This record gives sequence, C-alpha cells and structure tokens, in this order.
Amino acid sequence: MIFVTRPSPEGEKLTELLNKIDRPAQHLPFFKISQGRDILQLQHHLNQLLPNDIVIVVSPQVTHAINHYSTNLTLPKNISYFAIGKKSAQLFKQFTEVEVNYPDREDSEGLLVLLQQQSVKQRNILILCGNSGRPLLSQTLMNRQAKVKLIECYTRIPIIYQPDILSEHISQQLIIITSIEHLNQLESYSSDEHKKQSYLLVTSQRIFTKAKELTWQNVLLVKSADNQTIFNAVKQHFPASL
Repeated sequence: MIFVTRPSPEGEKLTELLNKIDRPAQHLPFFKISQGRDILQLQHHLNQLLPNDIVIVVSPQVTHAINHYSTNLTLPKNISYFAIGKKSAQLFKQFTEVEVNYPDREDSEGLLVLLQQQSVKQRNILILCGNSGRPLLSQTLMNRQAKVKLIECYTRIPIIYQPDILSEHISQQLIIITSIEHLNQLESYSSDEHKKQSYLLVTSQRIFTKAKELTWQNVLLVKSADNQTIFNAVKQHFPASL
C-alpha cells in the first residue's frame, strides 16, 4: 500500500493517479490546510509594492488558499515573481501574465542561488507562505539587505489518527513525504520495524538527510515535489504488487 501524506487537493490528485496504474494508494494527509492569518490583507500588501519588488511563493498551498479565501486578487505586473518549485509556479501563474520563475533545485537553497543573479538590496520582498517553515529564505534575503515580509496565506493543522494506523503489512508500505513537517508527524505512527522494512519516497535532500538521521533505511529521493515527478518515480521504482 502507498500512503500519500500531502494535504488536499494535491494529495488526493496523486492518490488518484497512482490507483489508476494499479499502485494501490491511500490518501493519509498529516495536516489540514486552513485560512492563514494574513491572507485577507494580501491585496493590501501587494498594492504597496514598488516596481522591481519581488513576490515569492513557497508551495502550491498558497494558490489553493488564495482561490479559497481571497478571490478577485489583482497582482501588479511590474514586479518579479518566484516560486520554490515548478508546481507552485504553474499554479500561481493563473493570477499574473508575468513569468513566475523557479529554480532547477526546488528548495530554498535552489531559489537563493537563482536570486543571486540579481541584487535584492533595499527591494521589498513578500514571501507567501504557511504558518511554519524554514527561516533560511527570509533570513538570508534580509542578510542581503532586502526588506522581507512574511505573509501567512495558510495554516497547517495536524490531523490525528489512531497510533496503529500504519501497523499492517509494514514491509509492503511506501510512504510519500513532501516536507519535514510530514516526516516529523510520521514519527508518531512508525516503529523501528517501519524504519527497517518500509519505503519512504522524499522530495528534497533536506528531507532525505533528516530521514536518515531518524534511521529510515529505505529512502528514495526524487528531485521535485511535483505530483507528476512523484508519480513517475513510483511507476519506475515500485512494482504494481507493492
């Protein structure tokens, strides 16, 4: 059984894709996504931006939250838009005719390398994000003398399951993990037996390193959290009988 832990709607879409190719999958989201404290003020913050300022989108959940809680959003055209990953960029593109750039390495480190190609000194940067996450991006940009403001567009609320939710057929499990927060939640439901016999599929070097620190033995790293990339990796590396 494949367990897809990413939130709705991306988690449900991936689960459906996998089931269609005879890879039995169950959507087991570790977080519910709800309204972020700043999203109703997002339009105000966008209106304050100056030409050549920057907006950064950290995840697909930003766009899903905007579509749900902040309809009729108007984005300025004379600023630069960046996303941490391809999927985030593709989704956010629906709001603007301006290109949404993203790095080859789809994480904060990759985006920081991409942003090194231009000066951010004294430029306003809005980071559209959730209620928790790494401070690396904002701190590094502030160190480069950018004026950074975090805009909490969505909030993660942990979903609590029975402790034995993953206790059956451990050796036949593949668990898809797309963030450190999901990996940390997985600790509540996994045992030493899981870490020796189950498989993890993770979507960044940072998650891979953390999983190894937590003594997971069978960890496959893919280059992107995009559903299609994950789907292709599962199809290639895991048989239909898993």
